[in-house]
Amino acid sequence: MTNGDFKLLPSYNPHKVETAVLEFWDKNRIFEKWKTWRGGPIFAFLEGPPTTNGMPHVGHIRGRTYKDVVLRFYRLLGYDVWPQGGWDMQGMPVEWEVEKRLKLKSKKEVELYGLEQFAKECNKLVDEYLAYWREWGTRRLGLWLDIDNAYETRRPAYIEYVWRVIKRAYERGLLVEDYRVLWFCPRCETSLSDHEVALGYEERKDPSIYVKFKVEGRENEYLIIWTTTPWTLVDNEAVAVHPEYAYVKVEVENGERWWVAEQLAPRLMELFGVKRWHIVEVRKGSELFGLRYMHPLAEEVPERAGRTYTVVTADFVTLDQGTGLVHIAPGHGPEDFEVARKYGLRVTNSVEINGIYNEMGGKYAGKYVHDVDKEIIEDLRKKGLLVKAEEIKHEYPHCWRCGTKLILRADRQWFIAISKIREHMYKELRGVNIVPQKLRDRFDIFVQNARDWNISRSRVWGTPLPIWRCKKDGRILVVGSLEELKKLAKELPPVDDFWLVHRPWIDRVVLKTEDCDEWVREPYVIDVWLDSGVAWIAAVDGERNRELWSKLFPYDFVTEGIDQTRGWFYSLLASAMVYIGRAPYKTVLIQGLILDKYGQKMSKSRGNVIWAKDLFEKYGADPVRLYILLKAAPWEDLAFDPDEVKMAISNLNILWNIVKFADMYMSLDGFSAEKYPLEEWIDKALDEDRWLLSELNKLIEDFTQYIRNFEFHKAANLWRDFIVETLSHRYIRLLRRRVWTEEPSADKYAAYAVLHHVLKNVLILGSILVPFITEYLWQTYVKKFERETAESVHLANYPTAGPIDKELMEIFHELFTVFSALAEARNKAGIKLRWPIREVYINGGRYVDRYKELLKYLSNVKEVKVGTCPSEYIKATEGTIEVCIPAKLEPELYYEALAREIVRRIQVMRKEAGLEINDVIQIVIDTELEDVKKAVEIFQDYIKRETRAMELKIAKTTSGKEWDILGERVTIEIRKI
Repeated sequence: MTNGDFKLLPSYNPHKVETAVLEFWDKNRIFEKWKTWRGGPIFAFLEGPPTTNGMPHVGHIRGRTYKDVVLRFYRLLGYDVWPQGGWDMQGMPVEWEVEKRLKLKSKKEVELYGLEQFAKECNKLVDEYLAYWREWGTRRLGLWLDIDNAYETRRPAYIEYVWRVIKRAYERGLLVEDYRVLWFCPRCETSLSDHEVALGYEERKDPSIYVKFKVEGRENEYLIIWTTTPWTLVDNEAVAVHPEYAYVKVEVENGERWWVAEQLAPRLMELFGVKRWHIVEVRKGSELFGLRYMHPLAEEVPERAGRTYTVVTADFVTLDQGTGLVHIAPGHGPEDFEVARKYGLRVTNSVEINGIYNEMGGKYAGKYVHDVDKEIIEDLRKKGLLVKAEEIKHEYPHCWRCGTKLILRADRQWFIAISKIREHMYKELRGVNIVPQKLRDRFDIFVQNARDWNISRSRVWGTPLPIWRCKKDGRILVVGSLEELKKLAKELPPVDDFWLVHRPWIDRVVLKTEDCDEWVREPYVIDVWLDSGVAWIAAVDGERNRELWSKLFPYDFVTEGIDQTRGWFYSLLASAMVYIGRAPYKTVLIQGLILDKYGQKMSKSRGNVIWAKDLFEKYGADPVRLYILLKAAPWEDLAFDPDEVKMAISNLNILWNIVKFADMYMSLDGFSAEKYPLEEWIDKALDEDRWLLSELNKLIEDFTQYIRNFEFHKAANLWRDFIVETLSHRYIRLLRRRVWTEEPSADKYAAYAVLHHVLKNVLILGSILVPFITEYLWQTYVKKFERETAESVHLANYPTAGPIDKELMEIFHELFTVFSALAEARNKAGIKLRWPIREVYINGGRYVDRYKELLKYLSNVKEVKVGTCPSEYIKATEGTIEVCIPAKLEPELYYEALAREIVRRIQVMRKEAGLEINDVIQIVIDTELEDVKKAVEIFQDYIKRETRAMELKIAKTTSGKEWDILGERVTIEIRKI
């Protein structure tokens, strides 16, 4: 498509515009030219890869719009940008979607389906959604990411870098196999890392029960504990108290004696409904150490019978909730686990990875833990050990992908010992620019308290853990590359490299070394967050492309949602610290959440997700982009209301109409930028032209600073207001008096030169916000009047701000303040702006007297008077300016106003008939209204001049259009001559 293929449509149509522009970009390879390095400074961007497990939605569109704004901005500034795209293609998110499609309900069903076929289905799903992401999440958005050279986390060359990081961790003594308590998803049957757990907290209701543990050898004496996880009582091994707190033995109405924290006793007795009670003994927690009790479920769980259970002390016990006595299940709590290590307690775990009790669970064996909660409560009630049962509403972690409630359980897994490098990580993070600063605490605190990273996952579709164990003696071998794997392999399955580095094929690879005949791989894949976390080097294959990588690293800019402080931002930092000991980025922009119009979080289950495809098909991409940019700061939550996108369309239509106005009159008067260069005609410009140039220069200065500061909302609002207020409502209003005259005056061409310069630069600035409409108007307008200019608006140079005449800006600010006050006075009097007024009094202001003539035209008044306002006039004030006007129109002005009403309607009819500005017409007005006839008679020449009519008459007509004027029907017919 060439410039000649673009036509300036009668009105803005997002779909026609975007279709034409996409075709133009493709045909002329504009993106390829845009991304080609030209020897400038480098701006390196690192894409946070979206997971190709579903359709892109408005939340994705928000973040990807911000990315595009930054990349386009720096490219216009003359930087060589690095816009590589990327796709996250493995892990639980993909598996979860495939399981839903295949109607597989558990990991066991996946295994029965067949791991080979399941892996191929995962890969197939990724390819399917990748097509949607390329089209609706990228191309149709106008996002200029290099997706043809995008990195893919499923590719062997990429997977090798995950292996490299694991091997480096091993070499540095940071790779650890340990038995610890971890969060598990019983649905996905795998452990999760701390940052994955942090992504899935949701408010829910859970049981809240108070239970009696009978003290051994003492009649009617009990320890009272509180728990929200009744299912963990099966694996109880101790009760913890704080060594320094005071505990009391309380005798209650039935003669039982209960141990609780002294400070909590009154509140607890009230909660339990105990009306009469008294304290019979007080002891410090340390004095209760060693007190023995009987397991509350010993009869139900034979494994627990006949064993000793004691009270221990622990500093983590608080009085914020519960009773001050804490039930300890070392197999189901990290702090409990540490207590067990300290005192040599058994770490019992009767719950399997799928949340089902094994044979150690006694009567509960074979049952799901959360189903057992109610059964345990009922068993305790029957045994007289339940003091109270209620529900608690609290934040509890759920699987960040499938939404299942997580469980804590002890297991042997693989870790990267982040605890050993945590201080260095935090020091590096302090050197990173976090935007906004108010959110950096969230990231800082998480890193300061980061625990060892559990990297092993009991899943299928992911990067295989590159750890092999010698069958002979249990030693481990860590493989760091595909080349190394092939070199050590006794034999390889007959597949290509792609499938070789995926399960189940890699599980069949047996390695052999001189000191061990058979090394068998650990049966895990790696936390998917480590996949995306190595993008800082894997994206460009940095070890093989050292020169390129050294130019890009550390990356100038990354941005994702606020949840990624504990997700991708963290995994990037952690993996880079393990591998090279440096933070991988310079600036992190943290985005807020996307909500629906009611302020609710969007989710598929709620049915309130808005898909990118639906949005673009209904509104177009530019309006959606502009709305997102206008609505909220990037770091604020954004309540997305699709109906409000229409306002963005309206704003862009104003831009369209301004360009149409310029195109029409510049064409009529034979203007071109080459013939009338601004620098040669500026001395012929009027004050309002020079004022507009100052406003433009101020726009460029402020807009640039806002984008540099990532305050896209301020930049977008500034740009929009310049178009709507400065250009449309102000300058164009002032300019009409000059362009309506047919005389070729010097100041008219000076105004055209100014307006062209302003529109050209407004389009360049706007191109980073709304790339389609600005390209279309560049092709249809800018290149029409300035042939020797950039092939595309996106290949132009960023505008440079010229001088700003502050006094001129103050003058016109005052004039438009007067105009605004006058509009209010007219509103009070019921006199429309197009109806002329005999006089106006203006009191206040420094420049009114000097600019009377301009004010007369601007405000449609016959005379401007400076001074005190007559008391009988209609008054209005704005700031320090007071204006007043007559309460009624005078007869002659009344008829002039009617004439203007007629002109307005004829202009509408000309537009509807598709007439050009220079088309001449005949007018017939059919009316019985004497006032209208009189207005036509008096202002016949005015009406003909304004509407380009050769003939105007009052007569009957049957083919005209009916209008309402003064409450009466007036028929107007126009005919092209």
